Amino acid sequence: MATNVFNSLPAYVQKRIDRAFDAVGKPCRGAEDAVMGGGFIIESSMGGGFIGDDEEEERDKPTQLSMADIPRALQELDLAPDDEQVLAVFRNAASGWTAASSDEVDEAGGGWVSREDWRSVCAVLLEHYKEEYQDDSDGAPPQQLSDEDAGSDDQYLGSEGEDEEDSDDEYVEAGPSAARRRTRGRAAKSSSDSLAPDPTSSKHELTKRQQETALDAFALFFPDVAEQDLPKQKIMIKDIQRVAKLLGEKIKADEMVEMLDTFSTSPDKSVSLEDFGRIMVAAKLA
Repeated sequence: MATNVFNSLPAYVQKRIDRAFDAVGKPCRGAEDAVMGGGFIIESSMGGGFIGDDEEEERDKPTQLSMADIPRALQELDLAPDDEQVLAVFRNAASGWTAASSDEVDEAGGGWVSREDWRSVCAVLLEHYKEEYQDDSDGAPPQQLSDEDAGSDDQYLGSEGEDEEDSDDEYVEAGPSAARRRTRGRAAKSSSDSLAPDPTSSKHELTKRQQETALDAFALFFPDVAEQDLPKQKIMIKDIQRVAKLLGEKIKADEMVEMLDTFSTSPDKSVSLEDFGRIMVAAKLA
């Protein structure tokens, strides 16, 4: 059983899986429903009219994840966000879930994935990489493993409350969950809006896997350039036009300029390999 696989993983891997879910998922609605009109907590929650910090924090944690947010959650684990086989597994998990009300139906994302299903699938994906995560957590960078994590390898209890500052430092790619939630509800008004960089993405370097993925895609723009010379190249409007023509895509000039202006860090608005990597991450392609 996949649940047994999750339970057999070291605590630091279990927490990494859960924190990716928490960073992207929406908070539990029950926490809001418990507040009455005058701002007081209903007495039935703890019998005395108050609610403990640990219980309140636990109730704020998401219990399900939209299929539309699965790619971003996979990025939190440094897994490919566009792996169709992996996404198909999550779609299968989401297809068995029935919404309790029409308000909870996610029309854009195609269903929801529970925390239990998220744990089960990710446990299988990360089972053979636990030694790699152990290497990351044993090193000098303190953000990879907190003092609390180091002493709890025998068993991880997901119901324990954890401080936000502890969870923010768990991943190479992690960022404040509140900032991530603010970016989720925006409608795509243009091609560059849909690729708008995450507010936290500029604070973190790409992982090795993301760099390799970006380099492979970047090379498609320069088929005649040697691999060692690719980092020196820059994508200009003419390069985008050429590739778009080969792919049969029609991109307006103002859309190309807007996209370059959004991601380029060069005065001439060209896109370097580093800029291109940020585009790939924002587009959930790396």
